[in-house]
Amino acid sequence: MSRIRVCLLLTELRPCGAERMVYQLATRLDRSRFEARVVALRGGEVGDWLVRAGVDVRVLGMRGKRDAHRLAGLPRLLRERPIDILHTHLFHADFAARLTLPLLDVPHLVHTVHVAERRWRPWQFAFARLTDPLCDRVVCVSRGVRNHHAALAHLPPHRYVVIPNGIDTAAFAPDPAARVSLRGQWGVGEGETVVAFVGRLDPQKGVDVLLRAFDEVARRRADVRFVLAGEGPLRGLVEQALQRDPLRGRARYLGFVRDVPALLAGADVLAAPSRWEGLPLATVEAMAAGVAVVATRGTGHEEAVADGRTGVLVPIGDPGELANALDGLAADGERRKAMGLAGRVRARECFDIAENVRRHERLYEAVAGGESRVADGGLRIAARRRP
Repeated sequence: MSRIRVCLLLTELRPCGAERMVYQLATRLDRSRFEARVVALRGGEVGDWLVRAGVDVRVLGMRGKRDAHRLAGLPRLLRERPIDILHTHLFHADFAARLTLPLLDVPHLVHTVHVAERRWRPWQFAFARLTDPLCDRVVCVSRGVRNHHAALAHLPPHRYVVIPNGIDTAAFAPDPAARVSLRGQWGVGEGETVVAFVGRLDPQKGVDVLLRAFDEVARRRADVRFVLAGEGPLRGLVEQALQRDPLRGRARYLGFVRDVPALLAGADVLAAPSRWEGLPLATVEAMAAGVAVVATRGTGHEEAVADGRTGVLVPIGDPGELANALDGLAADGERRKAMGLAGRVRARECFDIAENVRRHERLYEAVAGGESRVADGGLRIAARRRP
C-alpha cells in the first residue's frame, strides 16, 4: 500500500504553539505509512528544526500584507510533489489554501483551529462557513475551541474532530541537578519560591495582569522570586516593571528561552493569566515538569488543569485573584508538591505527543480512504468530500 502524502501548510515558522505542533507532527508521523512535507507563507526558526530532522520544507517568503502578490507562487510550491491531504494551520494559511484549491489536484483538505479567537474577526468565521464544502475535517485542539468555532462559523458539530495538543512529556521530567544549578544562577535562596511565566509578551497572554499580580505578591511576601521568559510587543512594559519596586532585584527577564524544560526545572509555580487560548502548551509542559499551575478559567487552561488538583484556576483579567492564588501556593510547599506530582500524571495520561500523532494518523487514513464515518475522541464525524 502506498504512503499517504500529507502537506502541512502554515502561516509562518516562528517557534510558537501551532508551529511547534506542526514540527512534532511532521517529524513523528510513521514514515512507513505517511510522507510529510511542510510549506509556509513566512519562514522562521522552526523551518531550520524541520530541515535538520529531514523534513522537506518550502517557504513562500511573505513578510507582510505588502507581499500578498507572492501568494501567486503558492500553487507552484504545492504542485512540486503530489499531495493526498493538504492540512492547514492558522487562518492565513487556510485562507490561501482554500483560494488556491481550484488550481490544484489535491483530493482532501483538513484544517486545524488552534485558538478560540476572542478578537473581533467575523470575516474569518464567515469565510470558514462559506468555503466549508472544500474541507473534509475541521480539527480543534480542545473542546472549547470546537464550541467557540462552531458557534461563530455556524457549522454543525459533526464537522469537527477534537485532537488535544500534545508534548514530549519525557523531555520535561524533573531534573534535580538542573534545578539546583539554575536556582543558583538566579540567586534563589533556601526556602524561596520561584514563580515563572513562559510565553509571548502579548495582551492575549494577560501580561499586564501578570505584572500587577506579581507586584502584589512581592509586597506581601519576601520569600518569592519571579522569572519571565518570552518575546513580544509588551517587552518594554515588562522591562520597565522589573526595574521598579517591589519587583526590582527580585524578578528576572530572560528573553526568549529555547530550553523550556531547563527553565521549568527551576520553577515552583507557573503563572498563566491568558485572556484566550486553545490548549496552551506552556501549561501542559509545566504539569509534565511537576510544576503547579495558576491559570485562567474559560480560556482552554481548564481542559489542561484539574482545578485544585494540578493547579488553581482564577478569573480572566483579575490580578487580585491571581495574586491570592500565587500567594497561597507560595505559602504551602506540600500543596505545591502534591499538585506537581498530580500534574505529571495528568500530562502523561492526557497530553503525550504520541497519542496526538496516533489520532492524526487515524484521521488521515480515514480521510484518504473516503470513509463515510469515523469515530474519534468520542465523536462520530461524518466525512465531507468536496464536490
